[in-house]
Amino acid sequence: MDVSIVVLTWEDFERTNGCVKSLPPDAEIIVVDNGSAAEISAALRAMCDETGARYVRSETNLGYAKGMNLGVRHSTRSRVILSNNDIVVQPGAIEKLLARLDDPAVGAAFPKVLDVTGKDQTAAGRFLTVATGLGHATGLSVLFPRLRIVSTPEHGDWLSGPFVAIRRQTLDEIGGVDESSFFYSEDLRLCWAIRRRGLRLAYVPEAVVTHEDDASAKVRWGAEEISRRQTREFIRASRELAGWRGTIACSAYTFGVLLRAVVGGGPARRAVARGALEGMSTR
Repeated sequence: MDVSIVVLTWEDFERTNGCVKSLPPDAEIIVVDNGSAAEISAALRAMCDETGARYVRSETNLGYAKGMNLGVRHSTRSRVILSNNDIVVQPGAIEKLLARLDDPAVGAAFPKVLDVTGKDQTAAGRFLTVATGLGHATGLSVLFPRLRIVSTPEHGDWLSGPFVAIRRQTLDEIGGVDESSFFYSEDLRLCWAIRRRGLRLAYVPEAVVTHEDDASAKVRWGAEEISRRQTREFIRASRELAGWRGTIACSAYTFGVLLRAVVGGGPARRAVARGALEGMSTR
């Protein structure tokens, strides 16, 4: 099978083992150990020896983008899949994703993502523009679906990427996974770069994977901290990618989340508001 699958892991043998063993044995499988402790590293290395996967270790946690790029540099095949370690791939999914990459107009292919209960958790959205930012701030997005940031996978500007297939040539042309962020927003940045080259994103619902959402993040942080960090990186990426228009859009969006935090209160909304403010001020 002409595909290299890069599985990025940190401090998690069990889920990584389940992920690797769900992958086709004729794929090139590269497990990137992103600075795990010695005991887990030894278990990962032994699992790779058993399954024929290639073990690549970083002595420190490089973050998502740098860890993925490290794995890609060790790949040898013409197509690459970037995979979280908390993914289990259902039979036939990879073949269906790779088939969509045969279309030269497609830059990346994304599967349907189910949670561990079987519920569809495929996430997609629109890039933050002045219109969507104002729609969120004013509440008009409730009345006008085109002003909503959340989208269906079929019509999204970006899709969440716990498991994404891309040609190695395309990945090289866009400079790999954008390393501007340590964790979160990498999929938004990846989709932006692919679309900037005039390529489409393909959602392939017949290709199905199961994902334990935020498994690595939950080792470190609670739900509110995850929301804060996700919002911060979403705002930061939107500002950096879209220039002055992005700054206006993010300002409108931030006004909206601040208003909701004041009016609605609650720790979840306050966490999102803090993240938005941080995203407006950090680089």
